[in-house]
Order: sequence, then structure tokens, then C-alpha cells
Amino acid sequence: MDTLWIFNPENDIALGNNLRRFTPPRNAMLLRERGAMLPAWIAGDGDIICTSNPTDAKWLRDMAPILKKDIEILTTENIGRVKCVRPWGWSHAIADSLQRTGVPVGLMPDAETVERIRFLSHRRSSVIINRRLKDAGIDVSMPVEISDTALLTEYIGRHKSVVIKSPWSSSGRGVIYSDRMNASALLRHAEGTIKSQGSVLVEPRLDKIVDFAMLFEISKGNASYVGLSVFETLSGGNYTGNIIASKQYLSAIITQYVAPSCLERIRQSLESILTDLIGNTYTGICGIDMMVYKDSTDCYRIAPCIELNLRYTMGYVAHCLARNIIAPGIIGRMAVNYIGNCTAKCMHAPEFNSDNRLINGTLSLIPGGSDFTIFLSANQ
Repeated sequence: MDTLWIFNPENDIALGNNLRRFTPPRNAMLLRERGAMLPAWIAGDGDIICTSNPTDAKWLRDMAPILKKDIEILTTENIGRVKCVRPWGWSHAIADSLQRTGVPVGLMPDAETVERIRFLSHRRSSVIINRRLKDAGIDVSMPVEISDTALLTEYIGRHKSVVIKSPWSSSGRGVIYSDRMNASALLRHAEGTIKSQGSVLVEPRLDKIVDFAMLFEISKGNASYVGLSVFETLSGGNYTGNIIASKQYLSAIITQYVAPSCLERIRQSLESILTDLIGNTYTGICGIDMMVYKDSTDCYRIAPCIELNLRYTMGYVAHCLARNIIAPGIIGRMAVNYIGNCTAKCMHAPEFNSDNRLINGTLSLIPGGSDFTIFLSANQ
């Protein structure tokens, strides 16, 4: 109650930029504006959402029977009621923007804490986490941080295919594959990233079977396991959607390849590692992206930390939709889709059971627009 939610999906870009006054790329700004109401699915009763579109208030009223909670739009009248602030992610840019909006400074992390969040949001954290997992006796796929193109050239030469990642980027952006770009273009791209962000993270490309994540809540210095997220990406790594289902169903997708005890060991280790690594720096949801892959001997393994997302994630939205919106026993899919790419089938009218939970059709998770939508689909 009285928590202010802000959807700022450009935050990972802002972390790399590291400026207080930051203008996001057009596509990122469009996603923020169109998706401003997405936090309604994870917010609590009596919470408040920040949006620049006054017509979003009508959408909230229309969705109230499905949301089953009272949510308001931020105004000058209710800003004084805010007791807690939850952006999608923290950066100097969002802290400065909220302060200019009138949010009390005391409700936000100070500059030193934001800088610590930025440090932990660097993909370097995956190296730290994997090292600690390895110390706990868990098999890992270890990335390497490189800040010199000569060393990068040498690394690429020793591997059949590698993945090169920017230190700060989101939803698969900032990720390139050595077998999809000629050597000179690859090195130019990496050199530009090293110049702007200081380094790149490099690792051998794995034979991916399933993309998934473990979700954790960080509260009062402790990390607690929340659930699983099984998601889908394009071949280039860009996020496209999540499977919406029970914890048991999602777990079964993974444990058809690896033993349940393997997942449990990773979960227990990560709770301890994240508690130690993050502590009181951050409060909220975070996700550890993982992967089931097939090794060179055709054995299935888990890469237990592809990256740390020290922010709210689409996987957590999917978790809340499975818990609160889709009917028990129904399997759904949440997806980000451009309207022009939607078929008639994907836009079937939603059908609900007597508890107002989705059983069939498509439910838009944000107000309608001409550009794209985020939707939940279900088939009974």
C-alpha cells in the first residue's frame, strides 16, 4: 500500500550512460511510455503508478475487476501519500527524475547506494557469482572480462564460437555472437563498447536448450527464493516472452533435462551468495538468468548464472500473472509483440471463469496503442 511504481525499462542503458540527465533511445522511450501500466500486475492494493498519459486512469478502472485491487495514477494530490518507491530499476537518472517530480529524497537510495547498485548491475557480477558457485561445488560456465582487443582476438581464436556482451545492456541487447559477424566488424563493435563502458564480457557459446531464471526477493539484507521464470528469446538473444504456468509446470520443463536436486543446490547456494553480495544495497526483486544446455558429450547441464538482473523483470511479471490472473491448470504465454506482427488468432477476446481468471483468449496487459502491445494469451 502507498508504494509508487515506475516502469523504466531503459534503466540498464542509463546505468551504462551514468548521467543524471539522460535521454533514452526512441524505442526505449516508447516502451516506457506505452508500458507505463505494466506494474499494475505486480503492485499491491492502494499503490500508485507514475505515468505521463492521463487516459491510463480509465484503463485502470476498466481493469479493476481483473486486477482485484485499487491502484491510482500519481498526481500532485497523492504524491504526499507515497511511503515507498519501486522503479523497474535504480540509476542516477531515475533518482534525479523522481526527485524533480517531487518524490522525497528520503524515499530513494542515496548517490553512493545507487553507485553500488550500478557496480552490481555490471555483467562482471556474473563472474563473481559463478566463482562462488564453483567454490560451492557447482559446475559453471565462466565468463571472462576483457578490456583489450588483442586479448579478445586471442580468446576468439581459441574457441569455435563466443558470445560478447556489453557490461550494461538489457533483454538480449548488447549481446553479439562471433559466428554471426565478420571478424573486423566484431572487433570494431567490441572496441566501441570497451571505449564507452570499459570492457566486454566474453564466454564460449553454449548449445542452448532452455532459457530460464530464478527469481529472488531482497529484503532487509536477505535474499529469498521466489520462483522460476521460463522465457523465450530470438536467436540473437532478444527477449520475446514468458511461459505462464504453475511452479510445478515450470520446474518440470527444466527437470526433464537435469535432476531436481541440481536445481535445489543452485537455489540454496544463490540465496546465500546474493545475501552476501547485495546485502542492504538493494530492496526488491532480482533475477538470475540461467540456461539448460548440451555439452560436447551430449550431456545436459545448467549454466547457473548467465547474468544478474538487479531489478524487476518480465519473469517476475509472469510469476505474478501465474499466481493471480491466469486460471489454475491453464498454460499461458506473455509476450511483447508489435501490432503489425500480431495475427488475428493472437488477438482473440479474453474469456474468464467465475473468479475472473483468464481461461482462454488474449488479455492486453497495457492500454491499447498503435505501436505494440504486451499481452497474456491462454488456451483452455
